[in-house]
Amino acid sequence: MEESLSIIASLYLPVTGNNLVLPNVSIAEIVDYQAPEPVADTPEWFLGNIKWRGVTLPVISYELLNEKTLPESPENTRLAVINTIGTKHTELPFFAIVTQGIPSQTKVAKDSIKEIEEGEEKGPAELLTVNIQGDKATIPNVEYIEEMILKSQ
Repeated sequence: MEESLSIIASLYLPVTGNNLVLPNVSIAEIVDYQAPEPVADTPEWFLGNIKWRGVTLPVISYELLNEKTLPESPENTRLAVINTIGTKHTELPFFAIVTQGIPSQTKVAKDSIKEIEEGEEKGPAELLTVNIQGDKATIPNVEYIEEMILKSQ
């Protein structure tokens, strides 16, 4: 029983040049891409809003928020609907990140996560860069993303 508690079902969310890794419980749904309705006077990374299950959902570019560039012609673009975790959950229960490919499932054992401290400088939306069973991935700073979305609306 204890062994199953140390394994976390997770998703790799492909973004430009990287994969984000989040536990399955933090992903509400993966949906087909739909163009967001732009919102005036918002940062470039705030792509706009969509309607999802009767809720207005902000859509962001993780790459632009993290001060990276977008791909010229993304393929298999999806939206990952993320459950929020911050103190303002009632104001912002969900947001969506544009993925640059189809997310994939993985099982992550606690002892298989190794922090990568060397390499390029972390962006503001990155919590940790990790190696998971030989795969490099980033754990996003979801609370920072939520805070930035709330400031932008």
